Amino acid sequence: MHHRSRRDRGTISVCALVPYPQNIVPSQRYRIEQWTPHLAEDGIKIDFFPAIDQDLMRLLHKPGHSVEKLLMTVRALPRRVIEALSVKSYDAVLVHRAATIAGPAFIESLVKQLGRPLVFDFDDAIYLRHTSHANRRLGWLKFPRKTELLCRISDHVVVGNSHLAAYAARYNRNVTVVPTSVDLSRYHPVNRQNEGRIVVGWTGSSTSQTHLEMFAPILAAIASRADIEIRVLSDRKPHLPGVDFTWRPWSPESEVDEIGAFDIGIMPMPDDEWARGKCALKALLYMAMGIPAVCSPVGANREIITHGENGLLASGGDDWITGIFGLADDPALRMRLGAAGRRTVEREFSAKHSASLLAGVIRNAVQNAPAVTSGARPRPQGRPQERPQERPPAGLSKNTDEHKIQRPSQTTGC
Repeated sequence: MHHRSRRDRGTISVCALVPYPQNIVPSQRYRIEQWTPHLAEDGIKIDFFPAIDQDLMRLLHKPGHSVEKLLMTVRALPRRVIEALSVKSYDAVLVHRAATIAGPAFIESLVKQLGRPLVFDFDDAIYLRHTSHANRRLGWLKFPRKTELLCRISDHVVVGNSHLAAYAARYNRNVTVVPTSVDLSRYHPVNRQNEGRIVVGWTGSSTSQTHLEMFAPILAAIASRADIEIRVLSDRKPHLPGVDFTWRPWSPESEVDEIGAFDIGIMPMPDDEWARGKCALKALLYMAMGIPAVCSPVGANREIITHGENGLLASGGDDWITGIFGLADDPALRMRLGAAGRRTVEREFSAKHSASLLAGVIRNAVQNAPAVTSGARPRPQGRPQERPQERPPAGLSKNTDEHKIQRPSQTTGC
């Protein structure tokens, strides 16, 4: 990590402390990792430093092995401390979700004491305790309240949607919504052959797959039609009793082709606090590939989808069955909603546009960073805002009911 500051050459160097290895976890892939080449074009160079290695990543979502997981996490801490101490050679530090996968925010607090501008990015309601079934016994190590501390000590907080922004604004005045986005050059419509059964598909991680598993009775009713196939693309075979389905193991190499084989994409979710913080990534992937999306009217889904225009919103079982059967019977409707969904992503959720928003945040944080003398303790830049509705933070517009994403009027490129 011998990188000197390059602001004098017009380039900003950023140390990205991320939880996981690259090209695996959706939150990193569709945010920081996907934006990196666009940031480079904008003069911002990102160096990634994951908290865990590939060995622990492979073990993480397997049931059991609690002691081994804990020991491997602890063994990674000395390296993490060294990386934290080395951030002085960068112009800024970007933390995605957390600098470690467990424990309190001691690494982030150490980074803050070193005086580099700190930008904190998150895209889920990680301030709630939420763990996969495989790691329930280790859930107490998540320290969800550290999200509040990270918001307080950061110079700027970046979030994926307006629901998360309302939370972050309680603790920091500098909050910007940067939507989770899609690389339009990679995820694009493909020619589908209207032959064989209609594929109703779902894709996601083992953590979000719990939402799909809760949906099993409705899936069983949908799969009762002989001309419909339920297909799941994920890193763990789901438990869907009574449902006739096909499971395909997820891989970065096959993901685009697998999603491209869907005729209809679904995103069922419960209406709870965790789901309201989701960033509608599944819907965006389907829409980017011209696949009609049928989603629960929860969280960001309601901001992205206009029912009947660029997708469908379904609340109860009857809505789901009627909507999916209607699409299965009407190829023209599938094409119309799919094309409108693609235009929505092109206009508002391209990787290039979201990267430009993050670039503005990073440049602003670096330019406004206070000078820190040797041995001085820098003060947090974001002070708590008790009533954020009276003075909406950057990236939010004022509204009497809720904060809204400040949508761009035009997006170009990918």
